[in-house]
Amino acid sequence: MPVVVLLAEDRPWAAWWVGDPADQRLEIDVCLPPTTTGACWRYVDLELDPVLHRPSGRVEIEDWDEYEEAALNGWMNADEAGLAQATAEHCAEVLRRGAEPWIQRGWQMLRDM
Repeated sequence: MPVVVLLAEDRPWAAWWVGDPADQRLEIDVCLPPTTTGACWRYVDLELDPVLHRPSGRVEIEDWDEYEEAALNGWMNADEAGLAQATAEHCAEVLRRGAEPWIQRGWQMLRDM
C-alpha cells in the first residue's frame, strides 16, 4: 500500500500517511529527533503513536502499554518519557485541529502516487 513519510531532524516525531483502503490514516511516530547518516534516516521510537483515522476524523494515541513497559524497564529515561508524552499529546491536538499545512500536503502527495 502507498505510504508517504515526513522526517525532519529538529522534530521529535515522524509522520506516516498510510493509504490503506480499509483505514486511511496519518500515524505519528513519537521519537527522538531523526538523524541522517548519508542517504539513510534513523530514529529511536518512543512508543506513543497519535493516529488520525480518515474519513471519520477519530484521533487516538496508541501504544500506551508499550510506552509504560519501556519506561518501567528503563528502555527510555525520564526525560525521554516526558518528551514522548508531551509530544504525543501535542501531536494528537494538531491532528484534531487539522490546520497545519503539512498535514494536507501529505494527503496530496499520497493521492499523487
